[in-house]
Amino acid sequence: MPRLLAVPLAAILAFSAASQPATDVPVERVILFTSGVGYFEHAGRVSGDADVTLRFEQEALNDVLKSLMVEDQGGRVAGVVYPTQAPIERTLGAFAVDLSDGPDLAAILRQVRGAEVTVTTPDGPVRGTVLTVSQQQRATGDTSVSVDVLSLLAPAGLVSVRLDTARRIAFADASLQAELDGALAALAEARSGDQKPVRLQFRGSGSRSVRMGYVIESPVWKTSYRLMLPASGESDGTLQGWALVENPTEADWTDVDLTLVSGRPVSFVTDLYTPRYVNRPVVVLDDDAVVRPESYALGVVADVVGGVRSDEDLRSEGERSIMSRGVSASPPPPPGEPAPMDGFVSVSAQGTAGDFGELFAYRLGAVTLQRRGSAMLPIVTGPVDAERLSIYSGTAGRHPMRGVRLTNTTDASLRSGPMTVLDEGYAGDAVLPDLPAGESRLLTFALDQSVLVDRFAVPGAASVIETATLRDGVLVVRRQGRSSQGYRIENRGDDARSILVEHPRQQGSTLQSPAAADETTPRLYRLRVDVAPGEVGSLVVVEARTLEERVVLSSISADRIAAYARASGNLPADVRRALERAIQDRRALAETERQLRALRQELADIENEQNRLRGNLQAVDNGSDYGRRLLDKLDEQETRIEQIQEDLNRLASLADRQREALSLTVAG
Repeated sequence: MPRLLAVPLAAILAFSAASQPATDVPVERVILFTSGVGYFEHAGRVSGDADVTLRFEQEALNDVLKSLMVEDQGGRVAGVVYPTQAPIERTLGAFAVDLSDGPDLAAILRQVRGAEVTVTTPDGPVRGTVLTVSQQQRATGDTSVSVDVLSLLAPAGLVSVRLDTARRIAFADASLQAELDGALAALAEARSGDQKPVRLQFRGSGSRSVRMGYVIESPVWKTSYRLMLPASGESDGTLQGWALVENPTEADWTDVDLTLVSGRPVSFVTDLYTPRYVNRPVVVLDDDAVVRPESYALGVVADVVGGVRSDEDLRSEGERSIMSRGVSASPPPPPGEPAPMDGFVSVSAQGTAGDFGELFAYRLGAVTLQRRGSAMLPIVTGPVDAERLSIYSGTAGRHPMRGVRLTNTTDASLRSGPMTVLDEGYAGDAVLPDLPAGESRLLTFALDQSVLVDRFAVPGAASVIETATLRDGVLVVRRQGRSSQGYRIENRGDDARSILVEHPRQQGSTLQSPAAADETTPRLYRLRVDVAPGEVGSLVVVEARTLEERVVLSSISADRIAAYARASGNLPADVRRALERAIQDRRALAETERQLRALRQELADIENEQNRLRGNLQAVDNGSDYGRRLLDKLDEQETRIEQIQEDLNRLASLADRQREALSLTVAG
């Protein structure tokens, strides 16, 4: 069976756009932040009622819906229309003409039965109401083919039109035509992939200006720097800074006012694009429910007052020019050698730098960049204070690192980024941290193989007592412990070196030698040593730490008190005399306590012996010689016990007096 040529649907179904004419409003201003977002502002002119369509990746719609701002100067903004996130089948199913299954012409006409159409045929136009579409067999030579036949109710009666001969079919009902237009537009939108249109509807008369701005995710702008080191004996180097910018949008930037902001405002993503539904309770109303009037208390309307700074205010506030200050020319090369490239003299900073509210910004002015393109733009050029140093921290073995102390003498706040260091050619790479204007940072870029640093031990003084005080029987002793570390520094190079030694700080210690450090951090002392070429320098670092010891004199021996008195060379005279008296009192008390212990031990021995004697008496006759001997022994022991009890009472009373005397001595 031969196949019929398919008739293009667009060639048969006539439809016209129902929306307002589209107007192109290009990007005029871009502000990129280091928090991963960018502000994009479009500006242009519209005339009368006009629609402006912007296209975004689906992931960006949440940010657009959260931040979009629109202005119509002289008209009004009727609304912002964007596509639903519902599946295309569900969207197409909502139209009067369902195109979800990809219907052919016959299937579409079956859906619009009862609609009035005009069919253009080779014999002329036919106007009527669609009844049905059926398939009929038509003979073609020796074979037959199946053709679709449209049945219409025309004013003259029923009319049949073969669809394969139809050249044009037009709907008389404008609303039905609009439904078909909408279904086809939804299909076209579905084919566009992740690009979603957002249509802004402007309504008004005459030509006027419109603007729209929004915040969406954007690549973080980056920086890279080049630093030309100063000549020997000089302090001014040359700094060159570049901003690496990307255009993530689908529109070219032509003379865009580009601002790069160094700061991290809070930014987050919230899902506003996905439809959300809330389960609602079902409430059954009584048929005879009576509505009663309510009385309401007087309320106060909050007056919200806000201020918006104009673009002119923002441009003028805090702007400071950072244009190139000029670079001195390099000396001429020897004859026969090519001149070295000077990558500084022909590059000037683009735009201005200044405050952007609480942040810092580079305003680069007119920038042209194609969509999805990237560019390097100069933001800083000019002299900068760079002091040559060799920095030793022990992390690179015996060698220090070559570096500089970079002071930001520009008017701009320098954002962190990699830095290429040049010194009669490539010298190394460094990492520049965030550096506000006027502040300094140490940077290292290479190993200094011309300098050797060796540590050596320095005998330090033993811990000594600085001073001691006596109050309320407590001796407070303050000791000073010292630690020393030496550094031997050998300069094998042809140039003088300034070596900055990073010495770890001991917790709670103070620096005694040298008298002061060049720099101090919570963990380090930085100490400078200047060494001439071919010479050896040295550095000895002495730290002292004070420890405090508290001793209750009444609880220690006389020998320990004497040891504290001997070791404390700086004791006040009254404290020393008090310690000497305390030694005497403590020794007297110690002797009394010794005698008490001896008497108590003797008493315990006698009591044990008496228990033995009484046991023996039970086994013998008290009238026997052995029995009488045991009784005499017990009598002697009883006499000694009485004497011991008297001595114990006397010595205990003496010990109490001696303790009181010792307490009075140390307390006074």
